[in-house]
Amino acid sequence: MKTLIYLCVLGAFCLPLQRVCAREKSQEKTKSEERTRPGIPIKVQIVLSEYDGDKKISSMPYSFVTLADDRFWGTYNTSLRTGVRIPIEIDGKDQKTTYMDVGLNIDCGIKTEDEGRYFVRLTLERSSLYPSGSSGDEKLGTSRPNSQPLVRQFRTSENLILKDGQASENIMSTDPLNGHVIRVSVSINVLK
Repeated sequence: MKTLIYLCVLGAFCLPLQRVCAREKSQEKTKSEERTRPGIPIKVQIVLSEYDGDKKISSMPYSFVTLADDRFWGTYNTSLRTGVRIPIEIDGKDQKTTYMDVGLNIDCGIKTEDEGRYFVRLTLERSSLYPSGSSGDEKLGTSRPNSQPLVRQFRTSENLILKDGQASENIMSTDPLNGHVIRVSVSINVLK
């Protein structure tokens, strides 16, 4: 009889404990499934347009596909690098040559938000050469030492909230030497 009572008491305590353990395993499985859910492929298009007054001088499109997810991310998940390396002569007792990267660098990360919106984190760096004898030389009031190139820089970091198919043109910058205006347009499209 004592054994039967002992088993009943033990069963009364163990049954709720089994339910708690089963519930915790179910929750762990759900969290595990969330972590392994694949990201949403999104095509990002960035267009840099340069204007001289109202006249469009150039339009340079860049596009790539990246993944968006709903987890917090601290780094960019897509990078694009394009350009050339130019030799630069360094004066001194030993003539040396070093190389400078000139072109475009893009870093992008996307996080899903509520209501079909996406948080787009973007860093863009563009460098290009001024041609020899350009108005940039005159405005600087200097001549180029040893025919070294003048390199113009454009850098921006932007956080956007966009929906599928939406474009944003939030950045506009004026070149201080030639007065040309650079505009940056960013659009995203969810790939299905």
